Amino acid sequence: MSLRVLPTRERVYDEAVSDSAPSVTPSRSLFIGAISVLALSVPFFIFGLVFMNVKARIEFQCQRGGPCSLTRIGLLTREEPITFTMEEMQSARVERDRSPRGEQQNIYRPVLVTTRGEFPLSHHWVAEEREANRAVISINQFLKRPGTPGFTMWHDDRPRASRMGIMFTVAAVLVLLFGLWLTWRAVRRRRQERAQSTVPGV
Repeated sequence: MSLRVLPTRERVYDEAVSDSAPSVTPSRSLFIGAISVLALSVPFFIFGLVFMNVKARIEFQCQRGGPCSLTRIGLLTREEPITFTMEEMQSARVERDRSPRGEQQNIYRPVLVTTRGEFPLSHHWVAEEREANRAVISINQFLKRPGTPGFTMWHDDRPRASRMGIMFTVAAVLVLLFGLWLTWRAVRRRRQERAQSTVPGV
């Protein structure tokens, strides 16, 4: 018994076979992404400015016979000076505390004692008692001898206090540049879409 194989019809494709076109992100999606990224840069800028403007430079200035003024200064702005008369200033002392790193080590900070309260003369604590004691000795000598010539002292911790602000600001700039790049892409894509819509048969 013989088997017969029926011939099959040849398949003919009416259209040419081509690779699928690469996907293109619509301009609307690009605009939404760009706006989101640009909005994200705003809090980074805010935190950056806040941390950069920490009043970490403290200036203490006395005139012969008084008064004395204390000024806190940041990288961007400064506070109004606080003025003390000779009668208001009582003394200066060194404040001691433990290191927050868990080490068995003291840290120090000079403090001005007045009838209005105590005012630190440095933003950060220092590791050396001798460094904090220099300001205390100068102020106490000035208070004991009213005829002592005036002087100016300062403690500037702005570079250390502003590190976090610089990091936030750099991150804000990078995010902003990325958002502007997305905006540029969205504008280009919108132009392409408009050009394609004006071509007949599209």
